[in-house]
Amino acid sequence: MADQSVVGAAGRMATVDGDRSARARLVILLLCLALALSVLLSLTSGASDASTVGVVRDWLTGAVPGDAALSARDRLIIYDIRLPRVLLGVLTGAALAVSGAVMQGLFRNPLADPGLIGVSAGSSLGAVAVIVLGSTWLAPFTLALGTLALPLAAFAGGLAVTLLLY
Repeated sequence: MADQSVVGAAGRMATVDGDRSARARLVILLLCLALALSVLLSLTSGASDASTVGVVRDWLTGAVPGDAALSARDRLIIYDIRLPRVLLGVLTGAALAVSGAVMQGLFRNPLADPGLIGVSAGSSLGAVAVIVLGSTWLAPFTLALGTLALPLAAFAGGLAVTLLLY
C-alpha cells in the first residue's frame, strides 16, 4: 500500500493503492438508476395501455386538465394499485438489506445470516407446529386465522427465538 502521509504544502492526502471509492460511487449510482428503471417498468407493465413516457410525463406535470397522457382508468391502476405495491417492495428490500447489514456488523462477520442465531430454526419450528398440530391442539388458532396461521406462526417462532437470545 502507498503511504498515507501528507503530500506537499497543500495538505492533500496521498492516494492509497486499491482505493475503490470512485468505483463504489459509480456502482451505487448505477444501482440507483437500475432501481429507478425497475420501478418505472413495474408501474407500466401489465394489461393497462399506459406507456412509460406517459407515466413519466403524468408524474412530472401532474394531472393537467386536457392532457391525455394517461386516462382516468390508467391513473387509477398505476397510482392506486401498482405504485403502493412497488413502493412496498422497495421498502421491504431496503429493510431486509439494513437488517442484514446490522446483523453482519453486530457479529463482525460478513457471512452472518439469520441462521447464525437460530431465527430460521425458530421460524421453521413455528411453521411445522402449525402444519403438524394445526388440526388437533392448535385447531382454534388455525380456524381463527385461516390461511394466515402458517406465516404468523413462522413469524412468531422467529420472534420468540430472537427475544430469547436478547
